[in-house]
Amino acid sequence: MQLSPLILKTYWVTNISVKAAVPSFSSPQEAAQMLAAAKTDFSTKVQVAKSNEDPCIWKVTLQLGCRPSENSSICPYVVDAELVGFFEVDKSVDESKIDDLVACNGPAVLLGAARELILLITGRGPLPPFTIPSATFVDMCPSNRKKIDEKTRPDQVGHPR
Repeated sequence: MQLSPLILKTYWVTNISVKAAVPSFSSPQEAAQMLAAAKTDFSTKVQVAKSNEDPCIWKVTLQLGCRPSENSSICPYVVDAELVGFFEVDKSVDESKIDDLVACNGPAVLLGAARELILLITGRGPLPPFTIPSATFVDMCPSNRKKIDEKTRPDQVGHPR
Protein backbone atom coordinates (compact mmCIF):
# COMPACT_ATOMS: atom_id res chain seq x y z
CA MET A 1 0.00 0.00 0.00
CA GLN A 2 1.09 3.54 -0.74
CA LEU A 3 -0.48 6.60 0.82
CA SER A 4 -2.00 9.10 -1.56
CA PRO A 5 -0.06 12.29 -2.24
CA LEU A 6 -3.43 14.08 -2.11
CA ILE A 7 -4.40 14.65 1.52
CA LEU A 8 -7.92 15.61 2.53
CA LYS A 9 -7.48 18.29 5.19
CA THR A 10 -11.18 18.97 5.82
CA TYR A 11 -14.51 19.00 4.07
CA TRP A 12 -17.99 20.20 4.79
CA VAL A 13 -21.45 19.85 3.37
CA THR A 14 -22.84 23.16 2.13
CA ASN A 15 -26.10 21.70 0.84
CA ILE A 16 -27.91 18.40 1.10
CA SER A 17 -31.48 17.71 0.14
CA VAL A 18 -33.04 14.27 0.01
CA LYS A 19 -36.67 13.94 -0.96
CA ALA A 20 -38.24 10.50 -0.72
CA ALA A 21 -40.83 9.37 -3.21
CA VAL A 22 -43.77 8.13 -1.23
CA PRO A 23 -45.55 5.80 -3.64
CA SER A 24 -48.26 3.47 -2.54
CA PHE A 25 -46.84 0.08 -1.69
CA SER A 26 -48.11 -2.59 0.63
CA SER A 27 -44.93 -4.23 1.91
CA PRO A 28 -41.17 -3.70 2.31
CA GLN A 29 -40.67 -6.31 -0.43
CA GLU A 30 -42.79 -4.28 -2.85
CA ALA A 31 -40.79 -1.16 -1.93
CA ALA A 32 -37.53 -3.02 -2.62
CA GLN A 33 -38.84 -4.15 -6.02
CA MET A 34 -39.79 -0.57 -6.83
CA LEU A 35 -36.32 0.62 -5.88
CA ALA A 36 -34.69 -2.05 -8.05
CA ALA A 37 -36.81 -0.99 -11.06
CA ALA A 38 -36.17 2.73 -10.60
CA LYS A 39 -34.24 4.60 -13.27
CA THR A 40 -32.36 7.68 -12.20
CA ASP A 41 -30.16 10.25 -13.89
CA PHE A 42 -27.05 11.12 -11.93
CA SER A 43 -25.14 14.35 -12.56
CA THR A 44 -22.08 16.04 -11.11
CA LYS A 45 -20.43 19.42 -11.40
CA VAL A 46 -16.90 20.06 -10.17
CA GLN A 47 -14.96 23.24 -9.47
CA VAL A 48 -11.28 23.21 -8.57
CA ALA A 49 -9.21 26.16 -7.34
CA LYS A 50 -5.65 26.54 -6.10
CA SER A 51 -4.93 28.65 -3.02
CA ASN A 52 -3.35 32.03 -3.69
CA GLU A 53 -1.29 31.76 -0.49
CA ASP A 54 -0.04 28.16 -0.76
CA PRO A 55 0.26 26.32 -4.11
CA CYS A 56 -0.04 22.97 -2.29
CA ILE A 57 -3.55 23.75 -0.98
CA TRP A 58 -6.56 23.21 -3.24
CA LYS A 59 -10.30 23.70 -2.86
CA VAL A 60 -12.60 21.23 -4.61
CA THR A 61 -16.37 21.74 -4.83
CA LEU A 62 -18.59 18.83 -5.85
CA GLN A 63 -22.26 19.29 -6.68
CA LEU A 64 -24.31 16.19 -7.38
CA GLY A 65 -27.89 15.36 -8.17
CA CYS A 66 -30.12 12.35 -8.76
CA ARG A 67 -33.42 12.72 -10.59
CA PRO A 68 -35.88 10.41 -12.32
CA SER A 69 -34.79 9.48 -15.85
CA GLU A 70 -36.75 10.97 -18.72
CA ASN A 71 -38.28 7.59 -19.49
CA SER A 72 -39.11 6.75 -15.88
CA SER A 73 -41.44 8.34 -13.40
CA ILE A 74 -40.10 6.13 -10.64
CA CYS A 75 -37.27 7.59 -8.59
CA PRO A 76 -36.91 6.50 -4.98
CA TYR A 77 -35.11 9.63 -3.85
CA VAL A 78 -34.44 13.00 -5.43
CA VAL A 79 -31.05 14.14 -4.20
CA ASP A 80 -29.12 17.41 -4.37
CA ALA A 81 -25.87 17.86 -2.52
CA GLU A 82 -22.81 20.07 -2.46
CA LEU A 83 -19.58 19.28 -0.65
CA VAL A 84 -16.48 21.46 -0.39
CA GLY A 85 -13.14 19.88 0.40
CA PHE A 86 -9.70 21.30 1.06
CA PHE A 87 -6.78 19.17 -0.03
CA GLU A 88 -3.04 19.38 0.37
CA VAL A 89 -0.75 18.03 -2.34
CA ASP A 90 2.45 16.43 -1.05
CA LYS A 91 5.50 18.49 -2.00
CA SER A 92 7.07 15.42 -3.66
CA VAL A 93 4.51 15.48 -6.51
CA ASP A 94 5.85 16.69 -9.85
CA GLU A 95 4.34 20.10 -10.53
CA SER A 96 3.16 19.00 -14.00
CA LYS A 97 0.96 16.29 -12.43
CA ILE A 98 -0.70 18.30 -9.67
CA ASP A 99 -3.64 19.64 -11.73
CA ASP A 100 -4.59 16.13 -12.89
CA LEU A 101 -4.16 14.66 -9.40
CA VAL A 102 -6.49 17.21 -7.82
CA ALA A 103 -9.07 17.35 -10.63
CA CYS A 104 -9.44 13.55 -10.83
CA ASN A 105 -9.03 12.42 -7.25
CA GLY A 106 -10.43 15.32 -5.21
CA PRO A 107 -14.01 14.92 -6.48
CA ALA A 108 -13.77 11.13 -6.11
CA VAL A 109 -12.91 11.51 -2.41
CA LEU A 110 -15.84 13.91 -1.90
CA LEU A 111 -18.18 11.59 -3.80
CA GLY A 112 -17.34 8.80 -1.36
CA ALA A 113 -18.22 11.10 1.55
CA ALA A 114 -21.48 12.12 -0.16
CA ARG A 115 -22.34 8.47 -0.82
CA GLU A 116 -22.07 7.63 2.88
CA LEU A 117 -24.13 10.65 3.95
CA ILE A 118 -26.91 9.87 1.48
CA LEU A 119 -26.89 6.21 2.46
CA LEU A 120 -27.21 7.23 6.12
CA ILE A 121 -30.07 9.66 5.46
CA THR A 122 -32.03 7.34 3.17
CA GLY A 123 -31.57 4.51 5.65
CA ARG A 124 -34.19 6.30 7.76
CA GLY A 125 -36.55 6.86 4.82
CA PRO A 126 -39.71 5.03 3.75
CA LEU A 127 -37.83 3.07 1.05
CA PRO A 128 -34.70 0.94 1.28
CA PRO A 129 -31.41 2.86 1.59
CA PHE A 130 -30.20 4.47 -1.62
CA THR A 131 -26.59 4.23 -2.74
CA ILE A 132 -25.55 6.81 -5.30
CA PRO A 133 -23.58 5.33 -8.19
CA SER A 134 -19.82 5.27 -8.45
CA ALA A 135 -18.31 7.71 -10.90
CA THR A 136 -14.94 8.49 -12.37
CA PHE A 137 -13.60 11.97 -12.84
CA VAL A 138 -10.83 11.07 -15.29
CA ASP A 139 -12.53 13.22 -17.92
CA MET A 140 -12.03 16.19 -15.56
CA CYS A 141 -8.23 15.90 -15.75
CA PRO A 142 -6.81 18.92 -17.57
CA SER A 143 -4.49 16.68 -19.61
CA ASN A 144 -7.45 14.57 -20.83
CA ARG A 145 -9.52 17.64 -21.69
CA LYS A 146 -6.57 18.98 -23.70
CA LYS A 147 -6.35 15.70 -25.67
CA ILE A 148 -10.09 15.82 -26.40
CA ASP A 149 -9.83 19.46 -27.51
CA GLU A 150 -6.92 18.61 -29.82
CA LYS A 151 -8.87 15.77 -31.43
CA THR A 152 -11.92 17.93 -32.11
CA ARG A 153 -10.05 21.11 -33.08
CA PRO A 154 -10.21 21.78 -36.82
CA ASP A 155 -6.89 21.57 -38.65
CA GLN A 156 -5.58 24.31 -40.93
CA VAL A 157 -7.85 23.28 -43.83
CA GLY A 158 -10.92 23.45 -41.64
CA HIS A 159 -11.67 19.72 -41.37
CA PRO A 160 -12.01 17.88 -38.07
CA ARG A 161 -9.14 15.56 -37.30
